[in-house]
Amino acid sequence: MEKIDFENVVLSRKIWIITVLSSMGVFMDGYSLSIFSSAYIYLKYSFLSVAIITSIAASSIYIGMFFGSIILGRMSDLLGRKRIYVYDLLITAIFLILTGLSRNFVEFVAFQILAGFGIGADYPISSSIQAEFSPKKTRGKLLVFNIFSWTFGSIAFYAISIPIVLVFGDISWRMMYITGAIIPLAVIISRRNIPETPYWLMLNGSESEAEIVVNEIKPLHTTEKISPPAVQKGELEMRGKNGVYRLILFTSVAWFCYDVASYGVWNYTPSLFFQEGSSYVSTIISTLLEDIPVIAGTIVCLLSIDRIGRKKLEASGFLLAGISLIAFGIVSFRSILAFSMIFSAFALMHFFHNAGPTNITYLYPAEIFPTRIRGTAMGISTAASRVGAILGVFAFPLLINGLSITYGLLFFAIFEITGFCFTIFLAPETRGKSLT
Repeated sequence: MEKIDFENVVLSRKIWIITVLSSMGVFMDGYSLSIFSSAYIYLKYSFLSVAIITSIAASSIYIGMFFGSIILGRMSDLLGRKRIYVYDLLITAIFLILTGLSRNFVEFVAFQILAGFGIGADYPISSSIQAEFSPKKTRGKLLVFNIFSWTFGSIAFYAISIPIVLVFGDISWRMMYITGAIIPLAVIISRRNIPETPYWLMLNGSESEAEIVVNEIKPLHTTEKISPPAVQKGELEMRGKNGVYRLILFTSVAWFCYDVASYGVWNYTPSLFFQEGSSYVSTIISTLLEDIPVIAGTIVCLLSIDRIGRKKLEASGFLLAGISLIAFGIVSFRSILAFSMIFSAFALMHFFHNAGPTNITYLYPAEIFPTRIRGTAMGISTAASRVGAILGVFAFPLLINGLSITYGLLFFAIFEITGFCFTIFLAPETRGKSLT
């Protein structure tokens, strides 16, 4: 009987199920990381009334993600994707509930760090599972869909937060965090039936089990037998143009630069839009309108990723976002930016981000590293991105409170241009290439 290589298999119902379940971890990230942006509207009147305290509290969940991504990303290479994948969100669920019950600043920060540990672990594992179950021709689209689930999670939170605020008022921030635990618990139950990835099984000598897995997930109408993927087992090239060190430098710096601007802006969008006398509902509607350019940019990326390739999209997204931020920064030197101008500045940034670096900084580490270190390398890159997120959310309130929004815009623009330079000089093109 004729055999088909696994990487050339046609998309099947089971691959879509795996895609959805792997995406739910990123969905949870979008939901959880959006909570603070709304909760801060109420927390700033209690134990987050000082800018430096706000910066520490906003950064705490990213500190947890830093450690979770490195530690459990490495464990997923050693022990398997599935073992970590099924239970990592349980940590998140427990500590989101405890965050909602926190009585002071110290408890809030501690519980957010621990909740972030679970979220950070899901990044390298979800991306590795997605990449290792995706056919070569559609891998780009499926990984973009995976990271786009962050936006779905963010939208879901903002929609749910409106009735929470209307019912619970000043204590609604507690219910925001507690409701965040519902989704991880549901995902944990659903993930239990997902098999170990064929790439990890082949790497660890379980060829017969890998063959069973790839033939279980093929389309029902396919009569040909599917052969497991080939996996690189020789010495790793650590130096040189395609060496591990150079590639980790690229993925880490590019993702770091993206997160400085993205999370720095996104974390405070509702509070920036919340004007004296405005309602929470109108503020959240304004925030949700910022998702229109996000969705538009992602559609551009989905249509282009497997045609144009990764490198051109990421580089152009960084460059155009940087130019737009510089332009609005220059305008704000001369006059105070009206609400419409602030909205437009962030809308353009989100569009260019989502046409490129939002999705591709996540996609690159899953594609360019071999199976044996995919989780580890993705964990390191994720950790670097969390450092960027910490810098962004820590610096932004200090800049706009101590100086003005002009300095915030130009601060972010520096990192956009840096991300562009690292992509141009260090990024490989992975469109149509096999995983190893």
